[in-house]
Formats: sequence, C-alpha cells, structure tokens
Amino acid sequence: MDTEQLIRDVVKSVMDKLKRDRQAAGAASPSGSAPVLSAVRGDLSQLKRTDKKIVCGISVRHIHLCSEHLDILFGKGYTLNVLRDLYNPGYACKEALTLVGPKLNAIQNVRILGPLRNKTQVELAKTDCIILGIDAPVRPSGETSGSASVVLIGPKGAVYLNEGVIRANRHMHLSGEDADFFGIKDNQVVDVRVGGPKGLTFNNVQVRVAPYFKSELHVDTDDGNAADIVNGTMVEIVDASCVSPISVTMADKDHTPPSIPDGSFSGEMADTNLLGNICALSTGQPCRKGQTAATLQASAGGGLGAFTMVAASAAKKIVITMENLDNYAQTGIEVSSNVILSPLARDEAVARGIKITYLSK
Repeated sequence: MDTEQLIRDVVKSVMDKLKRDRQAAGAASPSGSAPVLSAVRGDLSQLKRTDKKIVCGISVRHIHLCSEHLDILFGKGYTLNVLRDLYNPGYACKEALTLVGPKLNAIQNVRILGPLRNKTQVELAKTDCIILGIDAPVRPSGETSGSASVVLIGPKGAVYLNEGVIRANRHMHLSGEDADFFGIKDNQVVDVRVGGPKGLTFNNVQVRVAPYFKSELHVDTDDGNAADIVNGTMVEIVDASCVSPISVTMADKDHTPPSIPDGSFSGEMADTNLLGNICALSTGQPCRKGQTAATLQASAGGGLGAFTMVAASAAKKIVITMENLDNYAQTGIEVSSNVILSPLARDEAVARGIKITYLSK
C-alpha cells in the first residue's frame, strides 16, 4: 500500500468514527478536524523519519581488555561484572583500573567496557593525555598499531601496554534503515552541526553502518565540552562541503600565545594520585632514597621499561593494592598525600580488619 492510499484510509476511518460519535452525542463537534490531523500525523510518524537529527553520546575515557590482560590485572579466570548496558551493543563493567603515564601522573577509576576484545585498547581525550604525559593519536577504534603506551594497574597486578592508547575519532553509528534515509554508506565521512550558545560543526565524522546499530554520534569529553553538549543532545547531519577546508598550520614563535606549563595544568586538573613509587608494584615495599630509577631499569623486562626515563626525584608516592595488604596486616595503613590506597584494597582491608588511618595533608 502506498503512502497516499494509507492517508486516505486513515482519514476515512477517523472521519467515520467522528460521524458515529456525533450521531451518538446528537451534536457536531466544532473542533472535529483536530483529531483527524493528530491521528494522521501519529500514523505517518511510523512510516518514515523526516529530519536529519541524531542523538549524541559523550564517550568518557574507558578501556577494552583482552582476556590475557584481564587475568593479569584481576586474577586467573576472573569474569567481568555488568554494571549496565550501553545504548549501542556492549556494556559498562563494575570494574575500573588506574592508568599511569611516563610523567608518573595517574588517572584512577577508568571504566572497563565489555565484552572482551582480542587486543587491549584504551580510549582517552586530549586532556587525559596531557595529564598522563602521552601523545595518543586520533584513530578509529581497533587501529592501535604504533599508538601510545601506558601502564594499567588492577587489584592483582599491572600491565605495561606497549601500544593501544588512542583518541577515538569522531564517529557515528547508523542503523541500516537510517543509512538508507540519509543516503550514507559505511565508512563515509560527514559533517555534524550542534546548536546552542556554543554551537559548532564537527567535521570528519566517520560513519559506521550495521543493521544492529542504534543511530548515535560519539564524541569524546573534550569535543562534548567544547560544544556544551551532554548525553542525549540532538545533533544534525549537514553538508559543509561548501566551506573551504583549512589546512593545519602553526603560527611562528613571534605570534604564538604563551601556553600553560604542563606541570601547572596537570596539578590543577589531576587528582593527587601520582604513582611516584614503582617499587610498590614490584616488591610491595616503599622505595628507599635513590632506589626508584634502579627499580625502573630492572623492571624493563617485566613490562615497565617505558618509565626508565623518569628521574628518581620524581618518585614520591606509594600505591597500595590488594596484593600488598599482607604487608600492613600488623602495622595498619596510614594514608597521606604520599600514599594511594586503591578502592578495592580499601574495601578488602576493612573486611580483614586492617586499621586504616587517614593523615591530614
């Protein structure tokens, strides 16, 4: 049945019902045309979409793990626990990890997303990379060859990820039906417009098409903050090809505004969870003065060699994980500005009756 025939049938059905209602009530309704239009719109809304708007999802920093690294970080045979389903296929897990970069700055509670993958991949925003001191490239998901490195710390162990840290490119998931409506093919690049007081147009948005996708734009937290958008904001696919592309160029030093020093920025933005004591990962004991650099060098074969560039003077913090709790069973744990107690280790210490004392900074 074509659209015109459907409209005629719907109108006829509604008009017949209104006629019967009037006859039953013994009087005609002066506003009888309004229900007709409403009913027609309601039926037609199910036929085909008429706009180019897509829901936007903000992709916060997260981790995709492989089974090998899951065993190292959480113990052999560990199974991830589902926290909630995502809008598109996949789920957020209850488990989270700590990321440590070559500056020995750390970002805690980075969520793991399931299901497991063949290769571990960490997705960050540019701001996260500045805090950690890494230069992660912009890549489509899965293209991790030659990307940045980082250390992952879990309750049972640590993994040095030689490559696998990326900044995910702007991308959009489209269902097959919506892809047909927009006339867009898989891997096509489009432009997306965002409204509002800080509205802008996102260029270079990769489109991925699959019949099981729900249509959704994914941008990272930096892009989301720049456009002042949140999860659920509606955005629109547009054609910005009429705008002349601008090549990436840099101003000369005489015209370059001063930048914020890295130390100042990370000091303001990051928690005080600096991993300044790599010995705690290797031996479970605090480092003695001057020992850190030697430990880093000795750990090169164990996957922490990327941190040999860090000076011993930069190491000032101790990380306590579940693996280290036996060392504090008798003495208790004193948490100060120089000590990081992981959330899982804290909960386990409470369960074991290990005394935890929080010292004022």
